[in-house]
Amino acid sequence: MTAPGARLAAVFDVLGPLYRRGVRAVEQEGGMPVGVRAVLDALAGCGAATVPTVPTLARTLSLSRQFVQRSVDDAAERGWVRTRENPAHRRSVLVELTDAGVEVLSDVRDGERRELGALEEGLDPDDLDACLRVLRALSTRLADHPM
Repeated sequence: MTAPGARLAAVFDVLGPLYRRGVRAVEQEGGMPVGVRAVLDALAGCGAATVPTVPTLARTLSLSRQFVQRSVDDAAERGWVRTRENPAHRRSVLVELTDAGVEVLSDVRDGERRELGALEEGLDPDDLDACLRVLRALSTRLADHPM
């Protein structure tokens, strides 16, 4: 019999190094720091109707406000995001993707999909679907009950 929590501990033991290798690959392949990538992804997911602030992005990404601010500043220097005054709050600016940001994110995603397509070869699609279901359930549970 397996001790309670041992299977999930093993999952996290695999996920940590996997995540770090993935982060390095993203940064090397696209020349984009992972924090900037996270901000661009979050902004792309907001849609045109929602223009978030740095604190909102930080909550969405479960990252510190300071880290997100540095990532927004980095993305702004590269011309991938722009900030503008927030009429609802003097110090918390609104952040939005620029056309260049949309384009570079699309290019990075396309490159990743090509690379991931090669890694996906030989893996059972049903296993991948099960993996996604489990990881999404864990993500939801952790959001509702942080350790």
